[in-house]
Amino acid sequence: MQSYSIPLELDVRPFFAILTLGIDIAVGLIIAISIIRGFIMYIRTVRRSPLEQTKEESGIKRYVGNSLVLALDLEVGSDIIKTILEPSEADLVALVVIVAIRIALSWSLSRDMKD
Repeated sequence: MQSYSIPLELDVRPFFAILTLGIDIAVGLIIAISIIRGFIMYIRTVRRSPLEQTKEESGIKRYVGNSLVLALDLEVGSDIIKTILEPSEADLVALVVIVAIRIALSWSLSRDMKD
């Protein structure tokens, strides 16, 4: 009897494709929910006094900023998995540029949230 073995790459590729799709969907949901919730939080503060508005503004910024940083981190992970699955020089250069931009955005958002 002759046994045929399936290369490991063929078994893993569909799993990682579904994983990256799931991550991308989760990122979209995180961004949408945080923006909607941040908007609702903002609408609630409009009815309050200016002093209370100022106090709550930083909380809203912190909430939305933390959500965006989480979404950016997850998206970087998804892009790394996609590049591992389909490696090419152009994709690798694009990934480096995207990661650099996302790192700068994450750093900027983190810095803004501390202030």
